[in-house]
Amino acid sequence: MNARLFPWAAMALLVLVLAVRFALTTAVVAVPTDVMVPETPGGSPEIRLGPVDVRELHDDGSWNRLDADGAVYAYASRTVSAGGVTVHLGEGSPFAGTTVRAPRAVWDLDGKTIGLSGGGQVARNDGWRGELSAATLDLAGSVLRVPGPARIEGPGFSVHGKNLAWEWAEGKITMESTTSRISPVKGPGRKG
Repeated sequence: MNARLFPWAAMALLVLVLAVRFALTTAVVAVPTDVMVPETPGGSPEIRLGPVDVRELHDDGSWNRLDADGAVYAYASRTVSAGGVTVHLGEGSPFAGTTVRAPRAVWDLDGKTIGLSGGGQVARNDGWRGELSAATLDLAGSVLRVPGPARIEGPGFSVHGKNLAWEWAEGKITMESTTSRISPVKGPGRKG
């Protein structure tokens, strides 16, 4: 069996087992009320999950990971809607170390995008961080796009603007209508 099909086969087996168990028993399964999960419209089959860890594995051994407090997997649309989200980008690759946190996210598994309708925060291990308005993570293109306002800060500088495009694999950031602040560097012989 192809290694990429294993998670889907496991999910299908889980759904089949749950369907058979539900058909044979009349037991009620309690859903925790403290986990807020977005509802999916249309009445299509869905799987409700408690704390969740969803991974997109790549041929080069790297992966993207979404951790959430709770999620709904919509079978027909192949989306995962989640609340209390942390996305780890490019784990296991040379550009690993980028983390995005958001109150809500929708991962389109076919389109390979993660929509962050409520905005969020982004951080890198090397000290970069940012505040984002509504954003989209294009996983196939390795680009974080923020059409609205955004702020990026790093060691010694701060930039505010709009229409951010952060190509995390390339290490390239572009932004329009920028306002920058560069802090002076403390060096030998300088006071302050």
